[in-house]
Amino acid sequence: MVGEIVFHLGDCKTGTTSIQRTLAAGKVRSPNRSVIYPAQANHIPLASTLNRTQEAKYADKRFAELAQKLKKSRADTAIVSAETFEFVDPRKLEEMIERHLSPWQGKMRFISYVRPHADRLVSGYAERTKQGWHIGSMDSLFERFADQGFLHFAPRLRKWRETFGEAHTVRPMVRSMLRDGDVVSDFLDFVFEGQDYDFDPVPQANESLTLSDLAALRKIHGVLHEAAGSGPKARNARKTFGWNLAILLSALPRPENAQKPRLHVDLAHRVVETYRDDAAIVDREFFGLDATSGPLSLALKAAPERAVDVAQPIAPEDYFDAAALRLLQGQAKMLARMIKSNPEAMIRGMRPEALQGSKSKGKVAKKGKGTKSDQARNRAARPVVENSAIRLARHLPEGLRRKLSPLRRHLP
Repeated sequence: MVGEIVFHLGDCKTGTTSIQRTLAAGKVRSPNRSVIYPAQANHIPLASTLNRTQEAKYADKRFAELAQKLKKSRADTAIVSAETFEFVDPRKLEEMIERHLSPWQGKMRFISYVRPHADRLVSGYAERTKQGWHIGSMDSLFERFADQGFLHFAPRLRKWRETFGEAHTVRPMVRSMLRDGDVVSDFLDFVFEGQDYDFDPVPQANESLTLSDLAALRKIHGVLHEAAGSGPKARNARKTFGWNLAILLSALPRPENAQKPRLHVDLAHRVVETYRDDAAIVDREFFGLDATSGPLSLALKAAPERAVDVAQPIAPEDYFDAAALRLLQGQAKMLARMIKSNPEAMIRGMRPEALQGSKSKGKVAKKGKGTKSDQARNRAARPVVENSAIRLARHLPEGLRRKLSPLRRHLP
């Protein structure tokens, strides 16, 4: 079985996708240690069982499956990575570890990367906009985060430290403090504990979108929310659409004058006032630095200097003319129709080919009765002309109509 487990806990918007793509591609090498990354892309489905009610019933199954993979491997280190561990109560993870991963008790390490408050607000705004979770302004998202305590990092990090003690490490997502100024290199340095390693860089993942990109997505998501429904499958389809479209857009050349979302000065000052104490606590308790030299405090202090004077426009009408808006609306309505018709197929089809699963690879489905809902869909999908042919067949001589094999299943 593996020698140890490293849990990569996020946070979101700290280069997790780049880390996961490097690991999943098998691009990591070391002369001293072998590693296993038992995931196709990430371990978000595993983490989801601990923070999403509808996924909780799968917790034992998924952790047991992970344990089996680790027992069969002879690698020195196994890596489990999901940015959504950020939203997990560490005591729930501790419970699942005791239940399924007890052979590795005392042989686990945990790492969290924390992005400075102002940067996290901006990146969180872009992330929620592209996935259709927020179509308002950055100011309104700031107010929501402040009410929820979402960007108060210290209480959450303290819970992880209280649960896992010194096995939990916190690193600032500040390039000047990362090994080689790169989060992938920094993470691997943690995994290999300073020993030699090498990796092949993968293309930059999850690059930030421009203001016009976000305006277009805001327009599309507004239509999808109304036309595609608001159930969990429709929400998941909208999220999958936004996330994957953003990856495609970020790989395309940007216009020279394209702007990225930024704080405005007034909002930046409110961010400083709201999170000054939290930044100082994290710097002191987790980085051993005071507010005059700690990375989160310094980044927060610099936020107003990096801000624009006034709030950036966010309305689609500020970036597109009437003809472009009409086209966006039409495309969004067509997308909504497709999602409403078959959300599962849309979710699968919008993912990269490597993540679509076997159903997308042209395999012939086995013939079977199917579920009641499948049968109902099939009945509803039969065209009117087929039903007319069936009625006609029933008036034919019995010997002849029995030979009409395509219709036999409909005959008495």
